Amino acid sequence: MKAAVVFAGSAVGACALLAMLRPLLAHPSLSRINYAGRDIPTAAGILFPAVYVPACVIILMVEGGGTQVFGVRESLLLLVVGMCLLGLVDDVAGNRDARGFKGHFKALFNGEVTTGMLKAAGGFVLAIAAVISFSLRWWDVIVNAAIIALAANLGNLMDIAPGRSIKVFLPAFIGVVALNWRAPVDVMPYLLVVGATALALFSGDLAERFMLGDAGSNVLGATIGLAVAVGAGWWWRLEALAFLLLMNALSEKFSFSSIIASNRALNWLDSLGRMYPPDKEGEGVGGK
Repeated sequence: MKAAVVFAGSAVGACALLAMLRPLLAHPSLSRINYAGRDIPTAAGILFPAVYVPACVIILMVEGGGTQVFGVRESLLLLVVGMCLLGLVDDVAGNRDARGFKGHFKALFNGEVTTGMLKAAGGFVLAIAAVISFSLRWWDVIVNAAIIALAANLGNLMDIAPGRSIKVFLPAFIGVVALNWRAPVDVMPYLLVVGATALALFSGDLAERFMLGDAGSNVLGATIGLAVAVGAGWWWRLEALAFLLLMNALSEKFSFSSIIASNRALNWLDSLGRMYPPDKEGEGVGGK
């Protein structure tokens, strides 16, 4: 019952806040040309902290804050706000010439710090800060932080075509909710807030009324990463880390859009509900 109330309340609040944020999203500085050549608002992902912060306050008022100074609730708060801000910088001021980890390291060696490099480095620092409170050993800190940072970048890699990032997020979200359903750390209400916000954004993203932007896709990935770090055992976390490393490495060599387009089932799922098929490839660390 509690989970249903949190999810429903967050979804209603997210829809109301999204309507209020529409004028801000329509500002020319937040407009971008999408894959189909249409000029639409980006960075709709700013809705995540706009919903998460007041939701945390309401949950605290109802349940009490407990005795822990910095727990999973605050870890997710740090990631939602921090990843959104880093993504917003890349959305507004990103250099699209540098692509992938290779492109950003090349730019760094040439004396240029790209917004993508800032996002990657800042994201890893945020991830470390987020996991220290519940990671028992130094190697837990490294593994958990790497899972979060790589998951955030993978979420960004998926945000290439309308609705794709959320389509990937939703089944992963169901998985981590099941993983953490009876976890000793009560992360569930806060995961549900993020999930409800993503659902509120889904139809607008799919219909190309706006783009999530890095501000949103980073938050989606980081949330999944944190849920895995909190709820999974050591060996499961190592497997998750290996999978994320593989996916991020593959993105340096292959186009995920091309892979999806070549598979009939994946292409059908990816195109479901979309106005036009994607014809351009983006990437994670370097923006789209």
